[in-house]
Amino acid sequence: MRVQRWVGMIVLAGVFLAGCAAEQAMFRGDAEHRGLSDSADPTGAMPPAWTFDAGAASYSSPIVLDDHVYFGGNDGRLHALDYHSGERLWDHAADATIEATPAADEDFVYYGAWDGVFRAVSRESGRTAWEYHTDDRLYAAPTLAGDRVYVGTGDGRVVALDRESGELQWAFTAGDGVYSAPTVAGGRVYFGTLGGHVYGVDAANGRELWRVAIEGEPVFATPASDGEVVAVGGYDANMYLLAGDTGESQWVFTTGGRIFASAALTRELVIFGSSDGFLYALDRDSGERRWEVEVGSRLFSSPVITAQTVYVGTRDGHLLAVDRATGEQRWREALGDSIYATPVIARGRLFIATDEGRVHAID
Repeated sequence: MRVQRWVGMIVLAGVFLAGCAAEQAMFRGDAEHRGLSDSADPTGAMPPAWTFDAGAASYSSPIVLDDHVYFGGNDGRLHALDYHSGERLWDHAADATIEATPAADEDFVYYGAWDGVFRAVSRESGRTAWEYHTDDRLYAAPTLAGDRVYVGTGDGRVVALDRESGELQWAFTAGDGVYSAPTVAGGRVYFGTLGGHVYGVDAANGRELWRVAIEGEPVFATPASDGEVVAVGGYDANMYLLAGDTGESQWVFTTGGRIFASAALTRELVIFGSSDGFLYALDRDSGERRWEVEVGSRLFSSPVITAQTVYVGTRDGHLLAVDRATGEQRWREALGDSIYATPVIARGRLFIATDEGRVHAID
């Protein structure tokens, strides 16, 4: 592995107040990947405020930072769009499929591609700042926490890189591909592997703290955690709640299909979709079912939740909004293309990407 830098190409000019975290955006909102949004609810008004067509399939979820929207595509490009109009601001060519959701801070947008290269590019211009090279495809979304970016690799590792330089801080070798985004909470990094394990490692040095076997089945879903517990679904159709410090099982809930999507985690609920076509809300403490909604299609999209509403996309191309407390449908809109990506809500506007490469902005 090696790091290449283009010295002088990017000038870091961010000014930070002591004790204040830099503004950032990433898969499912933040490093804990709990799928929570403090935005006002969109109304679901159609047609969309705007639609951007990348011209190629997209499985990357969009992220929003300030007035920019970023997402990757199977056309091998990272796209930057204007929040208000959907106008293309710039794109960055990796010349390899980008399935992973990017992450962004005040200076850079970070993303991995199928050429095995993890990149940081200028948020304003898209010019390359640095690269970190791995030995296999990159599927996992990067996670920003502190002064590091954490990345899962197809060659079976999780690496912690310095955000500014791309220099390796530590690497943990799991041995099996890591397709889930590393989750950082409570001073620990949680992730699943294709070998059927969920790990908890020390965020400071990458030392293994615990591992749990998931019936020998792959774990594609990104864990959700607040440090106290870890919620993660498996290819074995089970949703697991684990203790954050030890990995000890708290409960297991079995669905009728494999779980690819990540859970939304609150103080009371664990909300997730399954390929059995149901959206579930479970009691966080007991694992008992609070409600379930049959959506009529397999669910690969991870839900995002506001104070009142749960939003999720379906494989048959619908965007669904249901009441967070009861599961009662608020609205449902047909977008026409399959949805694998996770919605993101910012300032009352919802953004969703479809597998045909269209990004819709819905008020």
